[in-house]
Amino acid sequence: MFISSETLRIVRLVAKYQNITAAADRINKVPSAISYTVKKLEEALGVTLFERRGSHICLTEAGEYFIAHSKNIIDDMDALQRNTLLVHEGIERELRIAVNNIIPQNVLVTLIQAFEEAFPTTQPVLQREVYNGCWDALYSKRVDLVIGAPHAVPYPEGIVSEPLGHMEWDFVLSPRHPLAHAATPLRTHDLRKYPAICIRDTSLNFSPQQAWLLDAQKPLFVPGFGVAIALIEAGTGIGYIPRHLAAGPVSAGRLVVRTVEEQKHATHLFLAWRPDGMGRVRQWCVDYLLHPERRWQLCGE
Repeated sequence: MFISSETLRIVRLVAKYQNITAAADRINKVPSAISYTVKKLEEALGVTLFERRGSHICLTEAGEYFIAHSKNIIDDMDALQRNTLLVHEGIERELRIAVNNIIPQNVLVTLIQAFEEAFPTTQPVLQREVYNGCWDALYSKRVDLVIGAPHAVPYPEGIVSEPLGHMEWDFVLSPRHPLAHAATPLRTHDLRKYPAICIRDTSLNFSPQQAWLLDAQKPLFVPGFGVAIALIEAGTGIGYIPRHLAAGPVSAGRLVVRTVEEQKHATHLFLAWRPDGMGRVRQWCVDYLLHPERRWQLCGE
């Protein structure tokens, strides 16, 4: 049995005004047309939705149930029509984005704010990835776009990439750490004695990498840079932190920056995406993120 959205709206108006004439006036129809619509629906359902009480009518128990659930059906039908039109116009219903864990959070906040203003009907889904997990998420088609994929593209088939710039790292210690006042550059032999604070690579199909870990050095794996910085501040371990994240604790005196024998190079970052099925939303994100000012913001400048 098919019930049109117009029928649902008419029945809801009758329930709201408890009067056929008032409902008819609301949508510029004659009362007989409203009565006919209600009668045909009741016959189709095999139930009585309204009890007539003179010029007024009220809902039966079945009518109460029908009205309570009809709004969701109307909303679903409206959404179906709206989303079908959006797909026709090339506006995706969802955009899946992987974000390297070293990308500054404030840039993501402004991205989502601008995204919501430009495409309020599209659902953005952001997920954190670490190191090669960024590329893995893209090549395995778990995401449509990656912000801050590190180093060079593993292999170019089916992927488009644009360089964003490079992100600098600082080797940091607690000011109370035994090596905090040692002569620099700090020797690799001495650094191996202390645990390296690491965040585990999220890649499933690529070889996992570490931001910094020496041979024969104990790693302490943590879920994110907040915990990593806290452990380094406490003197539990040592390691590299993106400069934009280390700046605050360093200026506050909770961390000190030191040079080491084998200095870590800056990480080259890329914006990468799948061109297949490219819609208006994905293209907007690419254009937005490749703006010159946002490129250096994404790199922590």
